[in-house]
Amino acid sequence: MVLKLLEMRIAWYFLIILIPPLIILGNFQYLVLNLGFYQNLYAKHGIYQSFGSREVVDQATVNLFGYFRDKNELDHNFFSTQATLHLADVKNLLEVESGLFYLSLATVVVISSIFVVNKQHKKLASSFLISSVITIIIVILLGLGLLSVFDPLFIGFHKLLFNNQLWLFPASDNLIRLFPQQFFVSFANNLATNILIISAVIALLSLFISRKTAK
Repeated sequence: MVLKLLEMRIAWYFLIILIPPLIILGNFQYLVLNLGFYQNLYAKHGIYQSFGSREVVDQATVNLFGYFRDKNELDHNFFSTQATLHLADVKNLLEVESGLFYLSLATVVVISSIFVVNKQHKKLASSFLISSVITIIIVILLGLGLLSVFDPLFIGFHKLLFNNQLWLFPASDNLIRLFPQQFFVSFANNLATNILIISAVIALLSLFISRKTAK
């Protein structure tokens, strides 16, 4: 009995640790290859106008998404040799991120199922409540930091993830024209907003379930 309680306690801590990255990675997964979302950002930041053609931009984006999904090769008439090499690195990172997301999801589902089978609904709800609040705090703190030091963090992020200088492009490269810095700022803002909304919903549902099961 004591061993079982200890195991459930450990599982509870695992959930608290795993749910924040699951929420963050899940929202990233939703946005990173979302054509409609990209089109909104293109329109917002005048990227269509910079190429003089909506069709060219959309076609390049569909080609890029297909490459990331292993459906096609990159269009070498649009993407430069440097861009092709850099995007191969980006593709590898996206595959790692996707693997981490699905691993986290599977683990959370399994552990949550164990709590449900053992009728530990209140304990399960408390783990989701705590995790969602932690996620909200993390995003707010990161957001406050990004507002003041986006440029050095953006550069540091690339230096950390890429072991070469391929991410340093001339301003005339089509990849930079397609994804200027303003695009990434908007992407980060939308990602943070989505994470906060999902975390708030999870927190409220968890609080409701926790109070209901306490009766």
